[in-house]
Amino acid sequence: MKKKKMVAIAFSFLLITFPLQVFAAGSDLTKEITLTVKNEADSRELAEKEFPETWKEGGKTYERSEITYKLVETKYLDKKEKEMELKSEPEQTFTEGKTVYTLKKTEKVEKSIAEGDVQTVTAYDDYDYAIAESDVPATKTVTETNRITGEPEEVICNFTGIHSAGTVMANNTMTVTFTNYDAAYYEWNGNYIPRNDKTPPLAGYEAQLLENVGAAAGSVITGYNWHGDSYFVNNVLCRDAIANVQQPVQMYRAEYSGVIQIPKETVYKAVYVTDDVDGSKEYIVTATAAYSLQSNNTPYILAGTGIFLLLVLIVMIIFVISKKKKKKGATNSTH
Repeated sequence: MKKKKMVAIAFSFLLITFPLQVFAAGSDLTKEITLTVKNEADSRELAEKEFPETWKEGGKTYERSEITYKLVETKYLDKKEKEMELKSEPEQTFTEGKTVYTLKKTEKVEKSIAEGDVQTVTAYDDYDYAIAESDVPATKTVTETNRITGEPEEVICNFTGIHSAGTVMANNTMTVTFTNYDAAYYEWNGNYIPRNDKTPPLAGYEAQLLENVGAAAGSVITGYNWHGDSYFVNNVLCRDAIANVQQPVQMYRAEYSGVIQIPKETVYKAVYVTDDVDGSKEYIVTATAAYSLQSNNTPYILAGTGIFLLLVLIVMIIFVISKKKKKKGATNSTH
């Protein structure tokens, strides 16, 4: 009984002397790269090329367990511009809805407060006879209403040229003197005209009268009347008659031109720019690969197996020795 106990104690002692060893798997490994891509699919494809399934480092082999992605920045490659005209100096940014625009450039300019820089004023003088530039004034002053302020302004207009202004029917008079006014008949241009104290006896002779004085073609006599009382010239009694004549006259126009300056104001022409969210984009993505140390338990299994076999061998040796001692003891008892 005592010997069996010794075998058990010896076995326990061996187990304590050769304990089973447990080794830590080791630290995980991470690798990180920054990618510039057009879309999510591109980032995955590039990352998987950069991170192999296994990674060897420091004599150890690691297995890729996962790849995680983090969007760092979205770059908008296209821009939208907005042109504005402002009466005050433009701000660096302005917001329209949810869109923020940034000032790209600005230009300060002087601009008329109304369309056009000037208000043109024209004037003219008409003449019923032929004229040259030397016959007319070089300037003409006129009063014109400023269309912006509504106030009248004196404008000096400069001579610009002479043009034909067509013809007009001008009123004129012709004087016809009757001599020997107290005679019963008058002789004129081969005609014997009876005396008439109320009205000059010119009816029927209008064309001859006009031709006789060289009136322009188209002239007409519209009426006639006695002009004053009779009078003596060298003891000859005379009386004047007036014929009213309308005759076409060629008109000539001297033209002038001037300006009223339109008031100006200072404006700012600004160009703002913002990202075109509907245009082309570029993404900056950080890809992180996690690696775990590759499991390799073969050395530990072999070591454990060897220890176990050694323990079995020792136990068997002890058992054989114990058995021999027991047999020897039994023989001694027989003698």
